[in-house]
Amino acid sequence: MPILNQKKGVSHIKTLHTVKKKSGKNGNNTNFLDLYMLEKEKSRLMCEETNILNRLDYIQDRIKTINNIYEKSSHLLQIENNNSINDENDSPEITTIQIGY
Repeated sequence: MPILNQKKGVSHIKTLHTVKKKSGKNGNNTNFLDLYMLEKEKSRLMCEETNILNRLDYIQDRIKTINNIYEKSSHLLQIENNNSINDENDSPEITTIQIGY
């Protein structure tokens, strides 16, 4: 059975688990990875920002619509409030009687 993961100097499978491939750290690779991750985060945040702005536009439009409806029907609320105040004034006063046992 051929060794699929051949390393230089390894000819037997028993010695494969003890052999380690050394390589020096390459600073450029980690910098590239950091820049890549920052770029991905930036694109994610920009997408999130556009979603939030779209949602904000919808919310502001809905608030304007509600305010318009409220302004058109505010006179009805004033009439209802006046009627409820008049109804309270028209009701007879409750008298209490003390009963002694």
